[in-house]
Amino acid sequence: MKSSSGPASKVSINRRNLMRSAAASIICAPAISLLKDARADESTLRIGWVRPTTGKLASSFAPLYAGGDIALAEINAAGGILGRKLVIHEEDDEASPAKEPGVVKKLQDSGINVLVGPTGSSQVLASLAFTTPARIIQCGVANGSVLGDAQKNPYHYMCVYTTEQEGMVAAKYMIEQIKLKKIGILHESTPFGEDAARASRQTLKDLANLEPAGVQSYPMSAIDLSVYIRNLQAAGCDGIIAWMASNTHIAMAFNAMAQLKWFPHVVGHVNLFNDGLFDLVPPETLRNVYGVYYRGWTYTDQQPVSDRHLALANHFLKIPAAKGIEAYIAGCPQYDFLYLLKAVIEQEKSFDSDTIKRALDNVKGFKGLLGTFNFSPTNHAGVSLEDITLASVASGRDPRSISALRERAPGA
Repeated sequence: MKSSSGPASKVSINRRNLMRSAAASIICAPAISLLKDARADESTLRIGWVRPTTGKLASSFAPLYAGGDIALAEINAAGGILGRKLVIHEEDDEASPAKEPGVVKKLQDSGINVLVGPTGSSQVLASLAFTTPARIIQCGVANGSVLGDAQKNPYHYMCVYTTEQEGMVAAKYMIEQIKLKKIGILHESTPFGEDAARASRQTLKDLANLEPAGVQSYPMSAIDLSVYIRNLQAAGCDGIIAWMASNTHIAMAFNAMAQLKWFPHVVGHVNLFNDGLFDLVPPETLRNVYGVYYRGWTYTDQQPVSDRHLALANHFLKIPAAKGIEAYIAGCPQYDFLYLLKAVIEQEKSFDSDTIKRALDNVKGFKGLLGTFNFSPTNHAGVSLEDITLASVASGRDPRSISALRERAPGA
């Protein structure tokens, strides 16, 4: 088996765009190093690491950085980046948007100019109000489509699919592969749920001139989803596009379907892959259920996953906190972002943050585990639709589905 020690090929940079970006940067403030006081310690490269280690979401969010921890260990074991070992400077944000200004100030005062995190679209957006003027290169752990807008967020780089892409892929699969006509949408009343539902509705209209047969939006305070499920059934829906992030609400929805003995096709968010769902709902409710996922993490009878994906999946098996949520961790950007940072720095042979930003703005064809990344000065959403697919939720109990691996949905 091959090692999962990093990207399979060098990052390619569009030189014409690079020169254009370089010219535009002349009006910017003087360049700064990723280590402000490089003379103090030229043997390390400090990375800001923002995640909740306290608070009600700590147990849910903290394990999502496991892929980043593995990348750090691999990169350091291979000699670091241009001879410098990566060192984490961690700050606890308690998963609270209100904490982000103070966290960013601490990192900035400590000379940190590259940041991984925080987790959650609201948290990342709150941090960007302060990281952007500070010119901190950042990769947040969130899918909000606005986070890939390079005009609004010029120092933020998305190494995950966007909520808009997720909604498009789900609706397209319902129409083109399952060939349904009466499709319902169930979504939580959050920015994530509303954005994904909006993208799904637009795709239904664009591809088949369809309006949803029913749309049900529920508050995060809901303690029972039976009425929403009954409404979708009464509307004659033969399929549901579900945008739900809470495992509790997901279980409520499928148990409501089981009580009605109604088992429609369901396509939805990656949280459908939580292994605990198998213990909470009847197995028949999961038979025709598919989650949006990354193509590289899926297999078919004819196409196994790569050695790199398999090696990282086996790493996850050794992490107790990752048990049952390996698919969530696999879909996080930290692993790929750290290797992308390494590739760019080594190609440019520079730790200067403006140089690194210009290089990131011109990345073409970087092979990560989540896909092939492409950035431009106007687009920082690096994952393409070709790298996004649907995978079977029921395959989570397939012996081939080691850790984060899932079987690709039929026709996806």
